[in-house]
Amino acid sequence: MGWLGDLFFGGGGKLSAKQLEEKRKMAMLTGEVEAMGDMFTRMQRQCFDKCCAADVVEGRARDDELSLDDERCLERCASKFMQVQTRVGEIFMSEADNMAGAGGAPGQ
Repeated sequence: MGWLGDLFFGGGGKLSAKQLEEKRKMAMLTGEVEAMGDMFTRMQRQCFDKCCAADVVEGRARDDELSLDDERCLERCASKFMQVQTRVGEIFMSEADNMAGAGGAPGQ
């Protein structure tokens, strides 16, 4: 069945309850780390495109260092990105709690 089958179906009794729980926790942690990496990559791309890409394309970025304006733009962009991600997470958790309380799926 493989590790995925072991994770979700217990591997036909091959894993103890403790081992199964440890595998589930590890899978959740791995998913969270991957999600954080993905979020950072999206933030990096969006903020670079917003704050620095035009300078590079137009040949204005001659220094190895960011200009003060670029730094400020990147700081504001990253801050706003994180605020939005936090708010979306709060809304998602609220909806999940509502669904768990109602015992149904979204939109039901």
